Amino acid sequence: MKLTVLGNYGPYPKPGGACSGFLIDSGKAKVVLDFGNGVLSRLQQHADVEDISAVILSHLHADHMSDIMILRYAADIKMMKGALKQAVKVYAPAEPKSEFERLHYKNALDVIPITPDSTLELGDLKVSFQEMVHGYQNFAISIAKGGKRLVYSGDTSPNDALVAFAKNADLFVCEAGLLERDEKEIRAMHLTAKEAGDIAARAGAKRLLLTHFLPEVKLEYYMNEVAQVYNGIMEIAGENRSYFI
Repeated sequence: MKLTVLGNYGPYPKPGGACSGFLIDSGKAKVVLDFGNGVLSRLQQHADVEDISAVILSHLHADHMSDIMILRYAADIKMMKGALKQAVKVYAPAEPKSEFERLHYKNALDVIPITPDSTLELGDLKVSFQEMVHGYQNFAISIAKGGKRLVYSGDTSPNDALVAFAKNADLFVCEAGLLERDEKEIRAMHLTAKEAGDIAARAGAKRLLLTHFLPEVKLEYYMNEVAQVYNGIMEIAGENRSYFI
């Protein structure tokens, strides 16, 4: 599997950046995890819309799904022109209901609700979910192929379910929306970098890829916090960079 980072900021990007979005390419399937602002433009640098097997949204906060509202126009026009043969499959939490209903648009998107028991087979990829703790219903996502497994946290507060879900992950893509110094001021049901590192360490994750950065914060601050608690391979999710699992 190849993971390409389409956007790594939240809840808003730096100039020229994009919010959360990741392209998984297995050779037989192309799946996009989250679709925040700026992601559609980035996606088209790596794949055509008509080649996408599915989009999976961890949750329905705007920085993780706003470009779906633009993707639906692209899909609609491509279907009218015959370039896209069927609606783009979009898997998403059904709550909040008002946000879930907004995803529907003509016949351009096939919107399918995620439940904690949902399992998907997309080409050669097996996908499963674990509900997390966030302001909106949020699911961590596991994608497996050939004995290798990627786990993506979405957005969440610290919880033991994520430790169990990320157990022995070959690549753990984890949000680090805050630093410890921010915890008292802007705590918003996110992980600090140190908490992300602690979860990765307890899960025995083989590699940790940090994401969901505040644009004004120097990236080395996130790395310094993680290094206090996690001794494995750790990297910053670089926009337009690819990682192999």
